[in-house]
Amino acid sequence: MIPLEKIIVLNKVSLFATLRTEDVHMISTISSEEIYEDGHILFYEKDIGDRLFIIVEGEVSILRKAKDGEEKHIATLKENEFLGELSLFDAETRTATARCCGQCIFLVIERNDMEQLAHEYPDIAFGFIKMLISRMRGMLSK
Repeated sequence: MIPLEKIIVLNKVSLFATLRTEDVHMISTISSEEIYEDGHILFYEKDIGDRLFIIVEGEVSILRKAKDGEEKHIATLKENEFLGELSLFDAETRTATARCCGQCIFLVIERNDMEQLAHEYPDIAFGFIKMLISRMRGMLSK
């Protein structure tokens, strides 16, 4: 994926909606494209998180283990949605398992890269945090 394509994708993602064009460009420089086939597990519930996944193409099923040990489908994420955003700011465990449904293309951002970028450009971190708080408020009001 060429740099301009990354910027176009990132501009469609709500997580980056409050950021300036220059900030989105900086984020595009630390993102990498990854492609996975149907059934690939991006991460398991309770894994330590260290990456944000932005869905460029495809769908991802979010699963959690029920008390009886069976996997329960929680959500399906699609193009321009994201998962693993909290892992960019802490090294806590994943709250669910994420499985590709069909072939998927992602832009991926590593925690270490985002931390370095946030130190150099605090406006990016602040914009990112504002969006995360807004998303959490929305979830709590449901």
